[in-house]
Amino acid sequence: MINNIGIVGLGSIGCRHLRLARELRSDLNIVAVRSRKGKKIEEEKLVDSVVYSLEDAIGCGIEAAIIATPAVYHVQQAIELMGKGIHVLIEKPLSHSLDNTNKLLRIAKISKLVGLVGYCLRYDPAALKFKEILATEKIGQILSVQVNCSSYLQDWRLNMDYRQSVSAKKELGGGVLLELSHELDYIRWFFGDMKSVYANIQNSGTLDIEVEDSADMIFESDKGFSVSVHLDFNSRNTRRECIARCSNGDLTWDAIANKVTWQTANGSEELETYKNDRDYIYKEQLNHFFDCIENNKSPSVSLNDGVAVLRMIDSAKESYRTGKRIALA
Repeated sequence: MINNIGIVGLGSIGCRHLRLARELRSDLNIVAVRSRKGKKIEEEKLVDSVVYSLEDAIGCGIEAAIIATPAVYHVQQAIELMGKGIHVLIEKPLSHSLDNTNKLLRIAKISKLVGLVGYCLRYDPAALKFKEILATEKIGQILSVQVNCSSYLQDWRLNMDYRQSVSAKKELGGGVLLELSHELDYIRWFFGDMKSVYANIQNSGTLDIEVEDSADMIFESDKGFSVSVHLDFNSRNTRRECIARCSNGDLTWDAIANKVTWQTANGSEELETYKNDRDYIYKEQLNHFFDCIENNKSPSVSLNDGVAVLRMIDSAKESYRTGKRIALA
């Protein structure tokens, strides 16, 4: 059993992990690692101790850690922690670049420690149902896929200036490609590896930020069909859906409404709706992290999966720079 855990970073997502870890395992000894830059927050009452460096957290005897700092710090912090024998759950994305990811993968392989990447949509009941139906014969052949993830950055965190948030800062790993990379992870999960990508990436100027606020990518899957992905956080209407156009009908996952719809050519429709709250998938992810550590289970989202998403992002950026379709390694 895990007795001691570190939460590295107490921003909004770090606070969520902290609150849920305490809720799921009330007897955990929780050490919060802070930067000294953040203000004192209410959630600190849930921790057993607060330290200001990874070295001090390691000295407290933590056996596992949740890395919830800006993406630019993830890989180096994971290397330091795994190098000391500590299992890690790394918030998405794995990093802001591929730098030092090979070193992290080597350490993880040698140590045999758990490295889980926080693409929490993998635990969503509607997403799991969508994936289950994709594997059935009733859909026929997948012809094409359309993915849309649209929202408005200013609505994400109403208690702060969104222009000062991690999402808006290039040096901290902001921009839609990294911030909305859930979609890139789940298209691999649903449809397998992608062979190539053609991309258009834009900063509309409407948000007064320094990073891209929209991206359109057309991937070619290993199976030959196209996967079109639109990401933005400059839209005033929120949408998040994946539509698989199939030879026998259309399969749709609406991640906002928590529903999966199968609609055939004759108009008949099957609908599955789920009522889970937003905490549910994070709880499932934490339970999975503990299960991997305590029962030797394989992570559902491995460090290699996290690296694969970063390669997709790098290839999309290269496509935009060159105006060419780029093969994915």
